[in-house]
Amino acid sequence: MPFRLPAQEEKAQYVLSQFDRIARGYDLANDCISMGMHRLWKNKAVKVLLPGDSGNYLDVCCGTGDLAMLIASKLKSGKVTGLDFSGNMLDVARSREARQRSARTSSVELDWVKGDALNLPFENDAFDGAIVSFGLRNVSDYQKGIDEMARVVRPGGKVLNLDLGKPEGLLFPPAFAFYFGYIVPIIGQVLQNDRKAYTYLPESKRNYPDPEGISELFRRAGLADVKHIRLASGSVALTCGTVR
Repeated sequence: MPFRLPAQEEKAQYVLSQFDRIARGYDLANDCISMGMHRLWKNKAVKVLLPGDSGNYLDVCCGTGDLAMLIASKLKSGKVTGLDFSGNMLDVARSREARQRSARTSSVELDWVKGDALNLPFENDAFDGAIVSFGLRNVSDYQKGIDEMARVVRPGGKVLNLDLGKPEGLLFPPAFAFYFGYIVPIIGQVLQNDRKAYTYLPESKRNYPDPEGISELFRRAGLADVKHIRLASGSVALTCGTVR
């Protein structure tokens, strides 16, 4: 039976069940699928997000917490909040933080919040910046997700989205499509015994806007100085905007 993406009204519960199932092996699978490159992309994103070494930052759809902890490692003071709707993902994030707590030298606070990216449980202007990494594709309303991040970031702060882009060139796009559509589900089956979840991941790109489309959603959210940076031959895009 061919794979069927969930209907819009089913998407939130469907995605939650997928990520709750794969939480424990998620980091290993990400390293294998991206060949470790996701760490370089996230480092690039953090450099764009942070204007200095202090502040209060939000990681939306934080998953197992690797990006939130990376942000915290670049700060000397402040707070980083990781939000996700998967309790199992947050359990992994808390365990990761506990293992690394003794090695941390800064006073940066880390907070893990279970919540909805489309209805962020924070006041307006609560953060100095916000980022979502490989999570926007999984929400049921892309525009509302960006609007919510813009709402909770103070004027002058940045909103970032790191996610799949549009591969460039003659040979790379078909090679990427083959790898993402056929090899990634096999990796998921081998590492997680869950081909379904890792079939959803590439299929979720089907209705996801290209970088120009995401940039337009940023502008509709009222963000200024919107730009996108192409990474990995365009297969990944980092979109950035500034709250007015």
